[in-house]
Order: sequence, then structure tokens, then C-alpha cells
Amino acid sequence: MGADAVDRIITFDKMAVPAVAEYKYWEARCEKLPKKIPWLFPPVPVEEEDRHYEELHRKYAPQLLDVYMKLGGFYYKSGQKVASNMGGFVPKIYQDVCQPFLNDIPARDPDEVRAVVEAELKRPREEVFKTWEEKPIGCASIGQVHRATLMNGQKVVVKVQNPEAERTFNGDVFALKTLMDVAMPQLSVAFDEIQKQFATEFDYRGECRNAIEIRENLKKAGYKDIIVPEVYPELCSAKLMVMEEISPSIPLHHALDEQAAQMAKQKGVSKEDFVAAEKARIEAEAQRLAKEGKVMESVSAGDYDKYIAVQRLKKWVLRWTVGWWSNEDEGIIVPMNAAKLVDDLLAVHGHEILIDGVFNADPHPGNVLYVDGKLALIDYGQVKRIDDEARLGFAKMILLVEAAIKVDPRVDPSVRPEVHERARKAIAAHARAIGMETEKDLDDSYYDQCVVYMGRMDAAFLYPRNVIQWSDWIQERDPLGNIDKVDYLVMVNTASMMLRGLGEMLQQYRNLAVCWRPMARQALEEKGMLQEVETEINSWIV
Repeated sequence: MGADAVDRIITFDKMAVPAVAEYKYWEARCEKLPKKIPWLFPPVPVEEEDRHYEELHRKYAPQLLDVYMKLGGFYYKSGQKVASNMGGFVPKIYQDVCQPFLNDIPARDPDEVRAVVEAELKRPREEVFKTWEEKPIGCASIGQVHRATLMNGQKVVVKVQNPEAERTFNGDVFALKTLMDVAMPQLSVAFDEIQKQFATEFDYRGECRNAIEIRENLKKAGYKDIIVPEVYPELCSAKLMVMEEISPSIPLHHALDEQAAQMAKQKGVSKEDFVAAEKARIEAEAQRLAKEGKVMESVSAGDYDKYIAVQRLKKWVLRWTVGWWSNEDEGIIVPMNAAKLVDDLLAVHGHEILIDGVFNADPHPGNVLYVDGKLALIDYGQVKRIDDEARLGFAKMILLVEAAIKVDPRVDPSVRPEVHERARKAIAAHARAIGMETEKDLDDSYYDQCVVYMGRMDAAFLYPRNVIQWSDWIQERDPLGNIDKVDYLVMVNTASMMLRGLGEMLQQYRNLAVCWRPMARQALEEKGMLQEVETEINSWIV
């Protein structure tokens, strides 16, 4: 730990300890005490419980933002996770308040940045870069990015590490881990793996190798609408990384924000009111459908393309007619193809995991750039590698989950109970085989976790709980055991829940097992294992 570790922990605890105490009090008062001693603590109505939690969220979310911004380092990374809100584990108020962590982290002093650059290059900056923009285009958890031009005129971006980031890392992790153990124990084991992965980011040479490898893998696989920037390894070092600039481009979350603002303007309301109204409408509809085991239908990529073509035609006609004396064409919104966007992101990461065994575990919206219908994927600090045994075991689980969901009574009430029971037992058996453990070793625990984390995390499979209540319920019923044999699943789930969370925000709901089924089949077929898995699945329906 750094010399100032104790001061940093105290600063964090001054905010965190009272917050945890208040949340735990209301959790006990509303959920646990009425069950254990109802004669002393009568049940709290859902509306009242929601009101108490809402007050706590509004009280502590701004405090969390202030403390995380003040401390920096690993707190920035934690803030990014909150802002991305993978899978809805964080209350919406916290997600909204923490949006600055995605692209508005304070910049470091230009002289400090120059010192790092020249120390890494071992020569004056001007000998390598023809131009250099002092104002960074983005600041992240351990570094910031500047536009520059090489001596040959090539436009590049340069990632420069904050020299203080690694020094403060261990103390920051200790403070956050202590909070996690008390406040959200169901995520504590996962947090251990995330912090281990984050610790690998302090040497940019590793990120350089990761980016080169994934770029080549995706190029070989033929993903034409996905861009991974070219890296200049001869200029990369432990604290410096140089890569091509993807231009023109815009961070995905900024593009989505601009689109929401346009839609709100068209309806004559503020962006905030528009987003809130849409969220309320979607949640109400999702809950209604959940009672029937259904999920909201999403607009397909093909239908989006048709609508986009119509909107472009309208815009063109208006521009070349009444557009000579008015700006009516500006009211025509040409949206992004949200379906294709989600499909592409899930397909690419499915390929990385199931075919290549090398994947980016941190695809939050700040690490995705929108490039005129294409997507550029950046930041390869948190790349996870999995061996063939784990990769193929996961591929089999994807196919089992995809088939099991089809015969789940929540999806098809007419399914014979014995068919669902065979599916449930098959998933539990394979979960044990690949190394998953829970304290009570219950079949239901393995089944519930696998069909949600690797299949459907929509309201129909969580009902009547939200995702936070569902994870609490899973932990309370049968806590997660040792994950050493399946630690890769933490990062797989982290990545997939970020992507599915983005999909839900765009009203693009996905069954992960369906999306990754083609890659899982390919992986197993290449090793001659597919027929055996399909035979096992077919045996459920006898």
C-alpha cells in the first residue's frame, strides 16, 4: 500500500460506513425482521420500502461520486462499473449520477504527462510526435488519452498512464473489498476476480499484445463492421501505448445520449423526462409480460434498416424541396440500428470467448466507439484467456442452457414436468463437472444461475424480483463456493451482462444462449464433441 493508504481508506469509510449502516437497517426492517419476528416488526408495504430506498439512493449517490472522483485510481474503475450498470445490479440513480466516470474523469497536469511520455520514450516528445494535443480526449481509471501525429503524418492516439495509479491500488482494493463483503456479499467472490484482472492493466505492453492478438483474430474471422485500432508496438512501453486514431468517431454512450436528446426535442420534453417516461413504460410492460413468462419483442435489424432508409429518404426530399427556405429536415431523426449494434457486440464477444479463448472482459459503453454504422472496440487492458478445456465446457453449457430454457415451464407451461426435470439435472451435473460450487450443492442453485447468467436475465426469469433482489435471494438460499476452477466465468458474466444491459437500455432483449449458440456449436464441432452434446439434449424428450 502507498504511504497515504490509511488516509484514503478513512476518506472512503467516512462516506461508506454510514451508507452501509443505513441500507442494512432498512434491509433488515423491510425484508428480514418481518419474516423472523412479525409480531414485533409488521410487514412494510412495497411502496414504503421503495420510498425509503429511493431516499437513500438520492442521499448517497452524489456522495459516492464526490469521494470516488477525489480519490481516483481504482475508484474510477469502480465508478465506471456503476455507470455501466452491468445487468442492473446498481440502482438507476447511482448509474445516472456516475455517468461522468465514463468520459469525464479529471485530466492530469500537462507537465506530469510530458514527464511520463519522455521517460518512457527515453527522448524528447518532439522527436517522436510532430503534433501533440495537450487536452486529453478521454481520461480513464489509470491513464488518459491524447491525440498526436507521428513524424510521417499518421494520426494516432497516445495512452499515458497515471504514475500514481499502481501505488494506490492495493489500499483502494482493500477498502472496496471490505465494503463489498458487508454490503453485497453475493458479489464479493466476483469482485476478487475483477480486482485480480484489473491488476494486470498497469503494464501497457500486455494491453498492446492483447489488442494485436484480438485484432488479428477478428480480422481472420471476417468481422467487417468491427474495428480494432492498429497498435504501434515499437512505441509502446509499460506506461505508454500508441495506436491509430479512429476518426470520425464518437463514444457509443455519447451517440445514444444525443439520439435521446433529439427524440425528446421532437416530443417537446426534456431528455431526462423522455428517458424517465420510456423507462417507466418499458418496466411496466416487462413486468406484465413476465407474469406470462414472455419477454418484450424487439425491433429486428432488418426492420431497423427499412425504417432508416425511409427516414433518410424523407430527409433527402425535405432538404432538396422545402429545405431551401426552412430547416424542416432537421426534425427527421435517422436512428442507429440498435438491433444490429447489440447483435454485433454479442457476436464478436461470443466469438472471442468460444472460438478464440481470448476476450475483452470490459466492453462498457465508454470502450465502444460509433463510426458511421460500424463499431470500434478500444481498451484491451482487461483481457482474459481461457484454455480449451474451459472453453469447450462453457460451449456445452451454452447449448444445454439454450435447450433447457425452451422446456422451462416459465416459457412453455405445457412442457411435461419430467422433461424440465431432466434438463435441470443435466445443467446441474455439467455445472459441477466444470468446477462450479455452492455451499449446499443444490441442483436448483446451479440451474437458476446458469439460465440467468448464460441465458435470460429478463424480468420473466427474475420475477417477482429485480436483479439485485434475485442475486440476494440466490446468495441467501445457497451461497457461491470456491470459484478457482471457473474464475473465467466471472469475467465472461461481467462482459455479457454489460452487453445485455446495453441491449435492455435499447429495448433489445437477448437470450445469451441463443446469441452464442452458433459459436458454441462451431467450437464443439471442431473438436468432434457436438454430436455427443446433442444426443444428451435429445434424451431429455423421450
